[in-house]
Amino acid sequence: MGAEKMRFYVSKCHNSLNSVDYTPEKYSDYICINPYYPVKITNDANFIIDSGAFQDVGKQAKRLEFQDALKRQLDFEKTVTDNHRKAEAIVSYDHLVDEQYDEGRGQFKERVQAKVSRKYVAETIDAAKFLAENREELAPRRLILSCQGTTVNQYLYCVNKILEIADEDDIIGLGGFCIISKSKIYEEQFYNVINKAFPKIEKKGIRRVHIFGVGLFRALIQADICAHVNGLECSYDTSSCEMNSVFGKMFDPQRQVMSKVFSRNQKYEAYLPAKLAEFNISTMLDFWKKFNEEFDYPEKFKAMPLKDNKRTNR
Repeated sequence: MGAEKMRFYVSKCHNSLNSVDYTPEKYSDYICINPYYPVKITNDANFIIDSGAFQDVGKQAKRLEFQDALKRQLDFEKTVTDNHRKAEAIVSYDHLVDEQYDEGRGQFKERVQAKVSRKYVAETIDAAKFLAENREELAPRRLILSCQGTTVNQYLYCVNKILEIADEDDIIGLGGFCIISKSKIYEEQFYNVINKAFPKIEKKGIRRVHIFGVGLFRALIQADICAHVNGLECSYDTSSCEMNSVFGKMFDPQRQVMSKVFSRNQKYEAYLPAKLAEFNISTMLDFWKKFNEEFDYPEKFKAMPLKDNKRTNR
Protein backbone atom coordinates (compact mmCIF):
# COMPACT_ATOMS: atom_id res chain seq x y z
CA MET A 1 0.00 0.00 0.00
CA GLY A 2 1.87 3.03 1.27
CA ALA A 3 1.19 6.72 0.87
CA GLU A 4 2.78 10.12 0.55
CA LYS A 5 5.48 11.11 3.04
CA MET A 6 4.79 12.98 6.29
CA ARG A 7 3.76 16.57 5.62
CA PHE A 8 4.86 19.23 8.12
CA TYR A 9 2.60 22.30 8.38
CA VAL A 10 4.59 25.04 10.06
CA SER A 11 2.42 26.99 12.50
CA LYS A 12 2.97 30.66 11.73
CA CYS A 13 1.87 32.85 14.63
CA HIS A 14 3.90 36.00 13.90
CA ASN A 15 5.14 37.95 10.89
CA SER A 16 8.30 38.82 12.81
CA LEU A 17 10.23 37.50 15.80
CA ASN A 18 11.97 40.10 17.93
CA SER A 19 11.51 42.70 15.17
CA VAL A 20 13.04 40.55 12.39
CA ASP A 21 10.83 39.34 9.51
CA TYR A 22 9.79 35.72 9.94
CA THR A 23 8.78 33.95 6.72
CA PRO A 24 8.62 30.17 7.17
CA GLU A 25 6.72 29.94 3.88
CA LYS A 26 10.06 30.50 2.12
CA TYR A 27 11.06 27.03 3.32
CA SER A 28 7.81 25.13 3.69
CA ASP A 29 5.03 24.77 1.12
CA TYR A 30 2.60 24.04 3.97
CA ILE A 31 1.58 26.51 6.68
CA CYS A 32 -0.94 26.34 9.52
CA ILE A 33 -2.48 29.64 10.59
CA ASN A 34 -4.97 30.73 13.23
CA PRO A 35 -7.53 33.57 13.37
CA TYR A 36 -5.99 34.75 16.64
CA TYR A 37 -2.74 35.68 14.90
CA PRO A 38 -2.99 38.24 12.05
CA VAL A 39 -0.22 36.84 9.86
CA LYS A 40 0.40 37.17 6.12
CA ILE A 41 1.60 34.49 3.71
CA THR A 42 3.92 36.07 1.16
CA ASN A 43 3.95 33.36 -1.53
CA ASP A 44 1.79 30.54 -2.90
CA ALA A 45 2.27 28.16 0.02
CA ASN A 46 -0.74 26.03 0.90
CA PHE A 47 -2.33 26.90 4.22
CA ILE A 48 -4.89 25.45 6.59
CA ILE A 49 -6.91 27.61 8.98
CA ASP A 50 -7.21 26.31 12.52
CA SER A 51 -10.41 27.02 14.42
CA GLY A 52 -9.08 29.11 17.32
CA ALA A 53 -10.52 26.59 19.80
CA PHE A 54 -7.14 26.27 21.59
CA GLN A 55 -6.98 30.01 22.20
CA ASP A 56 -10.63 30.11 23.27
CA VAL A 57 -9.93 27.80 26.22
CA GLY A 58 -9.18 30.84 28.38
CA LYS A 59 -12.56 32.30 27.44
CA GLN A 60 -14.96 29.49 28.29
CA ALA A 61 -17.87 31.88 28.83
CA LYS A 62 -17.20 33.37 25.40
CA ARG A 63 -16.79 30.18 23.37
CA LEU A 64 -18.32 30.89 19.99
CA GLU A 65 -21.29 29.37 18.26
CA PHE A 66 -20.21 27.14 15.36
CA GLN A 67 -21.35 29.61 12.72
CA ASP A 68 -19.45 32.43 14.41
CA ALA A 69 -16.28 30.33 14.64
CA LEU A 70 -16.53 29.58 10.91
CA LYS A 71 -17.17 33.24 10.09
CA ARG A 72 -14.07 34.15 12.09
CA GLN A 73 -12.02 31.73 9.96
CA LEU A 74 -13.44 32.96 6.65
CA ASP A 75 -13.04 36.63 7.59
CA PHE A 76 -9.44 35.93 8.53
CA GLU A 77 -8.85 34.05 5.28
CA LYS A 78 -9.53 37.25 3.30
CA THR A 79 -6.57 38.98 4.97
CA VAL A 80 -3.93 36.24 4.71
CA THR A 81 -2.74 36.66 1.12
CA ASP A 82 -2.68 39.68 -1.17
CA ASN A 83 -4.53 37.79 -3.89
CA HIS A 84 -7.19 36.48 -1.45
CA ARG A 85 -6.44 32.82 -2.03
CA LYS A 86 -8.65 30.26 -0.35
CA ALA A 87 -7.31 27.95 2.32
CA GLU A 88 -6.48 24.36 1.46
CA ALA A 89 -8.61 23.27 4.42
CA ILE A 90 -10.73 24.55 7.32
CA VAL A 91 -10.61 22.94 10.80
CA SER A 92 -13.76 22.16 12.79
CA TYR A 93 -14.33 24.04 16.07
CA ASP A 94 -13.66 21.16 18.46
CA HIS A 95 -13.67 21.46 22.26
CA LEU A 96 -10.25 20.58 23.63
CA VAL A 97 -10.03 18.00 26.42
CA ASP A 98 -6.35 18.56 27.25
CA GLU A 99 -6.39 22.31 27.94
CA GLN A 100 -7.87 24.03 30.99
CA TYR A 101 -8.00 27.51 32.47
CA ASP A 102 -8.40 29.11 35.88
CA GLU A 103 -7.79 32.63 37.09
CA GLY A 104 -4.82 31.68 39.24
CA ARG A 105 -2.89 29.49 36.81
CA GLY A 106 -4.08 30.84 33.49
CA GLN A 107 -4.23 28.27 30.68
CA PHE A 108 -2.55 24.96 31.44
CA LYS A 109 -2.26 21.47 29.97
CA GLU A 110 -4.34 18.96 31.91
CA ARG A 111 -7.03 16.52 30.90
CA VAL A 112 -10.56 17.42 31.98
CA GLN A 113 -12.64 15.13 34.19
CA ALA A 114 -14.80 12.37 32.68
CA LYS A 115 -18.13 14.21 33.08
CA VAL A 116 -16.71 17.30 31.40
CA SER A 117 -15.02 15.29 28.64
CA ARG A 118 -18.31 13.69 27.62
CA LYS A 119 -19.78 17.15 27.06
CA TYR A 120 -16.68 18.33 25.15
CA VAL A 121 -16.62 15.24 22.92
CA ALA A 122 -20.31 15.72 22.10
CA GLU A 123 -19.57 19.33 21.13
CA THR A 124 -16.61 18.17 19.03
CA ILE A 125 -18.84 15.77 17.10
CA ASP A 126 -21.44 18.50 16.61
CA ALA A 127 -18.71 20.83 15.33
CA ALA A 128 -17.73 18.28 12.70
CA LYS A 129 -21.39 17.85 11.71
CA PHE A 130 -21.78 21.61 11.33
CA LEU A 131 -18.77 21.86 9.04
CA ALA A 132 -19.99 18.87 7.00
CA GLU A 133 -23.38 20.54 6.59
CA ASN A 134 -21.58 23.50 5.02
CA ARG A 135 -19.40 21.36 2.76
CA GLU A 136 -20.74 22.70 -0.55
CA GLU A 137 -20.48 26.32 0.55
CA LEU A 138 -16.87 25.79 1.68
CA ALA A 139 -15.67 24.00 -1.46
CA PRO A 140 -13.00 23.78 -2.82
CA ARG A 141 -11.59 23.93 0.70
CA ARG A 142 -11.26 20.54 2.34
CA LEU A 143 -12.66 19.86 5.81
CA ILE A 144 -10.45 18.80 8.71
CA LEU A 145 -12.84 17.12 11.15
CA SER A 146 -11.12 17.12 14.51
CA CYS A 147 -11.53 14.38 17.14
CA GLN A 148 -11.14 14.52 20.92
CA GLY A 149 -11.24 12.13 23.89
CA THR A 150 -9.64 11.54 27.29
CA THR A 151 -9.55 7.73 27.02
CA VAL A 152 -8.89 5.39 24.12
CA ASN A 153 -12.51 4.17 24.08
CA GLN A 154 -13.90 7.69 24.23
CA TYR A 155 -11.56 8.82 21.48
CA LEU A 156 -12.54 5.92 19.22
CA TYR A 157 -16.21 6.66 19.89
CA CYS A 158 -15.58 10.21 18.67
CA VAL A 159 -13.71 8.93 15.59
CA ASN A 160 -16.56 6.54 14.74
CA LYS A 161 -19.21 9.26 15.05
CA ILE A 162 -17.22 11.66 12.90
CA LEU A 163 -16.58 8.97 10.27
CA GLU A 164 -20.35 8.57 9.96
CA ILE A 165 -20.63 12.11 8.59
CA ALA A 166 -17.27 12.37 6.81
CA ASP A 167 -16.74 12.23 3.04
CA GLU A 168 -13.80 10.56 1.32
CA ASP A 169 -12.15 13.90 0.55
CA ASP A 170 -12.23 15.00 4.20
CA ILE A 171 -9.26 14.90 6.57
CA ILE A 172 -9.60 13.34 10.00
CA GLY A 173 -7.91 15.52 12.61
CA LEU A 174 -6.39 14.11 15.78
CA GLY A 175 -6.76 16.73 18.51
CA GLY A 176 -6.20 16.46 22.25
CA PHE A 177 -2.59 15.26 22.11
CA CYS A 178 -0.71 18.53 22.65
CA ILE A 179 -0.26 17.07 26.12
CA ILE A 180 1.57 13.99 24.84
CA SER A 181 5.01 14.78 26.27
CA LYS A 182 3.74 15.35 29.82
CA SER A 183 3.16 11.69 30.65
CA LYS A 184 3.93 8.22 29.32
CA ILE A 185 0.22 7.49 29.77
CA TYR A 186 -0.74 10.06 27.13
CA GLU A 187 1.85 8.77 24.71
CA GLU A 188 0.55 5.22 25.14
CA GLN A 189 -2.99 6.48 24.55
CA PHE A 190 -1.86 8.15 21.34
CA TYR A 191 -0.34 4.93 20.01
CA ASN A 192 -3.41 2.90 21.00
CA VAL A 193 -5.66 5.42 19.26
CA ILE A 194 -3.76 5.47 15.97
CA ASN A 195 -3.35 1.68 15.93
CA LYS A 196 -7.14 1.28 16.14
CA ALA A 197 -8.34 4.42 14.37
CA PHE A 198 -6.20 4.41 11.24
CA PRO A 199 -7.64 1.13 9.85
CA LYS A 200 -11.17 2.48 10.48
CA ILE A 201 -10.33 5.70 8.65
CA GLU A 202 -8.86 3.82 5.68
CA LYS A 203 -11.88 1.48 5.54
CA LYS A 204 -14.15 4.53 5.25
CA GLY A 205 -12.24 5.50 2.10
CA ILE A 206 -10.59 8.56 3.66
CA ARG A 207 -6.93 8.95 2.76
CA ARG A 208 -5.61 11.69 5.04
CA VAL A 209 -5.10 12.29 8.77
CA HIS A 210 -3.75 15.40 10.47
CA ILE A 211 -2.19 15.60 13.95
CA PHE A 212 -2.63 18.88 15.81
CA GLY A 213 0.09 20.53 17.88
CA VAL A 214 2.46 17.60 18.40
CA GLY A 215 6.22 18.19 18.22
CA LEU A 216 7.37 14.90 19.78
CA PHE A 217 9.28 13.29 16.95
CA ARG A 218 9.22 9.69 18.13
CA ALA A 219 5.42 9.90 18.22
CA LEU A 220 5.27 11.58 14.81
CA ILE A 221 7.59 8.98 13.28
CA GLN A 222 5.46 6.13 14.59
CA ALA A 223 2.32 7.89 13.36
CA ASP A 224 3.91 8.30 9.93
CA ILE A 225 4.74 4.60 9.73
CA CYS A 226 1.33 3.55 11.06
CA ALA A 227 -0.38 5.79 8.51
CA HIS A 228 1.86 4.52 5.69
CA VAL A 229 1.10 0.84 6.27
CA ASN A 230 -2.62 1.69 6.42
CA GLY A 231 -2.49 3.53 3.10
CA LEU A 232 -3.02 6.96 4.66
CA GLU A 233 -1.29 10.28 4.16
CA CYS A 234 -0.23 11.88 7.45
CA SER A 235 0.40 15.52 8.26
CA TYR A 236 0.96 17.52 11.43
CA ASP A 237 1.39 21.07 12.66
CA THR A 238 3.43 22.54 15.47
CA SER A 239 4.62 25.97 16.57
CA SER A 240 7.68 24.36 18.18
CA CYS A 241 10.15 26.02 15.78
CA GLU A 242 8.78 29.49 16.41
CA MET A 243 8.55 29.18 20.19
CA ASN A 244 11.77 27.29 20.89
CA SER A 245 13.93 29.35 18.56
CA VAL A 246 13.17 32.48 20.57
CA PHE A 247 14.83 30.71 23.52
CA GLY A 248 17.92 29.66 21.59
CA LYS A 249 16.99 26.05 20.86
CA MET A 250 18.15 24.23 17.74
CA PHE A 251 16.77 21.07 16.15
CA ASP A 252 19.10 18.10 16.50
CA PRO A 253 18.35 15.78 13.55
CA GLN A 254 20.30 12.91 15.12
CA ARG A 255 18.19 12.87 18.29
CA GLN A 256 15.10 14.51 16.76
CA VAL A 257 14.78 16.98 19.64
CA MET A 258 15.06 20.71 20.19
CA SER A 259 18.26 21.29 22.18
CA LYS A 260 19.30 24.40 24.07
CA VAL A 261 22.31 25.84 22.23
CA PHE A 262 22.35 29.56 22.96
CA SER A 263 21.92 31.47 26.20
CA ARG A 264 19.55 34.38 26.62
CA ASN A 265 22.50 36.76 26.66
CA GLN A 266 23.56 35.56 23.21
CA LYS A 267 20.31 36.63 21.54
CA TYR A 268 20.94 39.15 18.73
CA GLU A 269 24.71 38.53 18.89
CA ALA A 270 24.98 34.79 18.25
CA TYR A 271 21.53 34.30 16.79
CA LEU A 272 18.39 36.02 15.60
CA PRO A 273 15.26 34.09 16.64
CA ALA A 274 13.57 34.53 13.24
CA LYS A 275 16.58 33.19 11.35
CA LEU A 276 17.11 30.38 13.84
CA ALA A 277 13.44 29.40 13.49
CA GLU A 278 13.76 29.31 9.71
CA PHE A 279 16.95 27.24 10.01
CA ASN A 280 15.15 24.79 12.32
CA ILE A 281 12.25 24.50 9.89
CA SER A 282 14.62 23.79 7.03
CA THR A 283 16.43 21.15 9.11
CA MET A 284 13.17 19.45 10.08
CA LEU A 285 12.01 19.38 6.48
CA ASP A 286 15.34 17.86 5.44
CA PHE A 287 14.92 15.22 8.14
CA TRP A 288 11.48 14.21 6.86
CA LYS A 289 12.66 14.17 3.26
CA LYS A 290 15.58 11.90 4.12
CA PHE A 291 13.47 9.70 6.41
CA ASN A 292 10.72 9.13 3.87
CA GLU A 293 13.17 8.52 1.02
CA GLU A 294 15.50 6.16 2.86
CA PHE A 295 13.47 4.49 5.62
CA ASP A 296 12.45 0.93 4.80
CA TYR A 297 8.75 0.94 5.67
CA PRO A 298 7.45 -2.38 7.03
CA GLU A 299 4.38 -4.14 5.68
CA LYS A 300 2.92 -4.47 9.19
CA PHE A 301 3.41 -2.17 12.12
CA LYS A 302 2.12 -1.56 15.64
CA ALA A 303 2.91 1.83 17.17
CA MET A 304 4.06 1.56 20.77
CA PRO A 305 6.20 3.47 23.32
CA LEU A 306 9.77 2.66 24.21
CA LYS A 307 10.01 0.76 27.49
CA ASP A 308 13.13 2.69 28.52
CA ASN A 309 11.73 6.05 27.38
CA LYS A 310 12.56 9.06 29.56
CA ARG A 311 10.60 12.29 29.71
CA THR A 312 13.43 14.44 28.38
CA ASN A 313 12.83 14.33 24.62
CA ARG A 314 10.51 17.05 23.39
